Formats: sequence, structure tokens, C-alpha cells
Amino acid sequence: MENFNKLYSSEDFVEQVLLELPSKSLMRFQCVCNLWCSLIKTPSFVAKHLSNSMRASSIPILFKRQVLKDKDNKIKDENELDIVDNVETLLSSIHLCNEEYGDFHLTTLVEDLKVPLPAPLKLKHSSDLTIAGHCDGIICAKLFIGNVILGNPAMKEFKLVPKSFLLLPKDDFDLWSLDYELDCYSEYLGFGYDPKGNDYKIVRFVMYSESSYWFGAEVYTMRSNAWRKIETEYEYDPCRTSHVDWCANMPIYFNGICYWHANGYHMECSEFILSFDMGNELFHMILIPDLADGCKVVTLAKWKEFISLLTYQEQIGVPQSYEMWVIDNGSWTKYLTIGPVEGDRIPLLFWNSDKLLMVTDNDGHIVSYNTSTKILKYLPINFMIDVYNSQALVYVDSIVSINGGNILEDIHISAFYGSGKFYCKHGDAVDISAFYGTEKLEL
Repeated sequence: MENFNKLYSSEDFVEQVLLELPSKSLMRFQCVCNLWCSLIKTPSFVAKHLSNSMRASSIPILFKRQVLKDKDNKIKDENELDIVDNVETLLSSIHLCNEEYGDFHLTTLVEDLKVPLPAPLKLKHSSDLTIAGHCDGIICAKLFIGNVILGNPAMKEFKLVPKSFLLLPKDDFDLWSLDYELDCYSEYLGFGYDPKGNDYKIVRFVMYSESSYWFGAEVYTMRSNAWRKIETEYEYDPCRTSHVDWCANMPIYFNGICYWHANGYHMECSEFILSFDMGNELFHMILIPDLADGCKVVTLAKWKEFISLLTYQEQIGVPQSYEMWVIDNGSWTKYLTIGPVEGDRIPLLFWNSDKLLMVTDNDGHIVSYNTSTKILKYLPINFMIDVYNSQALVYVDSIVSINGGNILEDIHISAFYGSGKFYCKHGDAVDISAFYGTEKLEL
């Protein structure tokens, strides 16, 4: 018994045991004793646990999806309800597990992760919550207009980051300016880790109006908890030799760089990949491969250790096939053809190298397609209502902290919307809640 107690109290032994546990268990076990609590919080333990999670056989997939709920707040089938007010946007996770033999099996448990918000706020519309990135277990998301949150769902940490320097509206703008800015700007976010500065960063860039191509950018660092404006070569260009009109809402983060599928104007093409290096804080444009007429890019994805493009040829009445292009050392190579796949299916992401998650266009069911065996398997989760604005990403279970922060549900609603008032030129107070897609705020 004495030897067992020494083994139990040995920090090395305790560390090896705790490193095998999921994040939720570790959060509970901090209360066991001071030794465990101190050990779990050390940077070296956090890094080792993250490394273990990245090699785990069970892979969590996080989905942003809309569901229909009844009067008792229970999720119902889409055919059972037709009341739009019962729509709610959720973050849901499911684990995909590799098997030593055969293909894979799925756990049937779908876990819905609730974003803690002040009581008056509800995520009804798909645009109310947009996943903007993921890195090391931390989720970055846009919340309503102009708000950004960071969260580690496994640790139940959520944080509203400070307001942007770039985005309107502000309380000193009149109604005409408010209307113009809300109609004419688009914002995009990227989130990742800066290996040079050993810090997590959010990059935000904003594009204004169809007639004047302004391109403003700023960077938020988690250590400073503040934004700062950065200069880019895509600032206002009177000659319009190069600009960006549109980017995908959720970029791909890989090895310190964020990548967006983008459209705009470039000397050589109108479709390209926009990248941002978290270390040197510079944007770059990457040309996409030369595609045949009628061939379109459907999504940007990470495949193994490469950035890839999935393209398709528009054809009517035939099963759809997808071409996968891989970029290596600046050159694109067509690597494989996926399909043909029966039915209208939209590719989402790769997991475990040879498996592609797709969503059916007509009913929102999620399927996994094995690119080697060409076998389709249905997952016990589906999208409802707004399939095209749903999102999915490979998620890592971790205990990486977002450095304190705030409890979203305890924040006053004004932190999300300011005063809720704007003043037109005649001095009248105007309710702006309609711009945000929420219920009317009290003025």
C-alpha cells in the first residue's frame, strides 16, 4: 500500500494518466487536489495534451446547423414544424472513430454546444453565428454584426473580444451613414496561431462599396486583448488594378497561414486564393489552376499536409464528379477524381485523409464518402433549412485557454449592440434592431 501511495502521488505517473483523459474530465479533476490542479494548468501539460488530442483515433467534427424546436424547446423533424420563429442555430459535435479493420464506425451521440448569451439574445438566423476559424481547440466566430467571440467549448470558456477599429456603426453616425455602411461593407475573419510571436491572432479585413474598393485590415492578439490596424497593398486603389470582392466565410488555417477562396480583380484572373501569414502579417494572392470551361471551384480544403481545391464540371442529368487539386511548392497538380456520386451532394471537408464529408442538397443529410472504396455512409446528423450557410470543421479537444475573458451570458446586451440608438440629422432617435435581425431593443 505504501508503494502504491508513492506511485499515486508521483507527478510523472499522475501526468501520464491525466494526459489520456478528455478535456471535460480534466476540468473536473482540477478539484481533486492541488497537485492535479497545478499540473493541469502548466504550459507543458497543456501542450502535451494538445499533441495527444491531435493524434487521437476519435475525431470530433463540429457543425453549425439550424434546427427546428417545438414549444418545449425540443428539436423536431423539419416536416413537423413550419413556424419560422422556432428556428435556432446550434453548434453540434459528433465523433468519428477509426477502426483497425474495415472502414469506420460512428458514435450515435450528437452533442449540441450552447453558446452562452444574454437572455434576450437568440441565434435564430444562420447569419447570426458564423464560424470564422478554429485552431488548437479554440473557436473564433462572428456573432451578429461586428461582434467576435473566442471560445473553447470543452472548457466552457467564451469571450467577447473588444470592438473593431474598422467596423461601423458607431453611435455618432447619422441614419444615412448607418444605412450606407451596413449595406455596403463586407467583413471577413481568419483565426490561427502565430509561431513567431507564440500567440493566437484574429485578422479582420473589411471591404466597402461597389464604387470605391477600400480594403481595411486589423489584427487582434490574444495576449494583448486588443486590435491594431495593419497596412495592406489592397488599400484604396483609384486605378483598381487589384481588389477583392468576395471571400469564403470560413478560411482554412494551416501552418501559421489562413487561406480564403476569393473573387475579385487581378491582372491574371478573377478567382484566386487570398492568404494571410499570421507571423509577418502580410496578405498574398495565389492563382488557382487553369480550369476547363464550365469547371467551377466548389470549396477550399485541407488534405493531409496540403491545401487543396475541389472543382466540378457543370453537367445536367449525370452523377456529379469532383476533381481534387493540390498545391505544392507553388504548383498545382490534379491529384484525383472523386465520384461519380449519386445525388446532389455538396463537399464540406476531408477527415482522415481519404474520407470526404458531404451534405445532400435536398434533405441536408451528412454522409462520409471514402475516396478509396467509394463507399457512402450516413452520419446521424443533418442540416435543416439553410444547407448552403451551414458549416463544418475538424475540431481538436484541448485545454488551451483563451486567457480569461468574460462570461457571455452575464454581459449586458449593450456590449453587443452599443446603446441601440442612432440619431438622424433631425435629432430623432432611431431603433436599429432591424439591421441586426433581432427583436426590438428598448430605447
